[in-house]
Amino acid sequence: MAKLQAIPLRGATSDGEVVEVREIDTHFLIQIAGWRHFNEVADRALRTLSLFSPKDFRSPYRREGATAWRIAPDRVLIRSFEKPDLASSEDLVTLDLSDARVCLVIEGAGAAPLLSRVIALDFSEGSFPTGTFAQSALHHVGVLVDRTGPEQFTLLIPTTWAVSLTDLLSHHLAKAA
Repeated sequence: MAKLQAIPLRGATSDGEVVEVREIDTHFLIQIAGWRHFNEVADRALRTLSLFSPKDFRSPYRREGATAWRIAPDRVLIRSFEKPDLASSEDLVTLDLSDARVCLVIEGAGAAPLLSRVIALDFSEGSFPTGTFAQSALHHVGVLVDRTGPEQFTLLIPTTWAVSLTDLLSHHLAKAA
């Protein structure tokens, strides 16, 4: 994996809460999309990976080494440590996005406050509990934010925006420090 930015970044919010931003390996990132009977077709394909299609747009389905997010009524995004054996068919199409996204982890007591400065969402545990995700915009760029722990978030951001978005996070840490 080529590092796209001089990270990890470490800093603190204006409240003195510690934050670390680091890039991790995206591994394999596959989007599946379909048309008619998407839920049934997707579930059949995902079962081969011991996954199921999430039924809503906030709760991912996880198993060790893999996560599935429903990102649209007829689309599921899968991040897996192993290459999924999914093939396109008449009812389902697959798209490998492994090189199209960068995976960042933002963690520490200041992770939620930092994200609240740059994304228009309420990142409090009550509104955005551990185990949920959202799609939003970070500086007008579509990102997926997954809360994987009380003080930990995983972000999938477009590779073409990785440097500028990481710079933006760095700038907000520098301002807050």
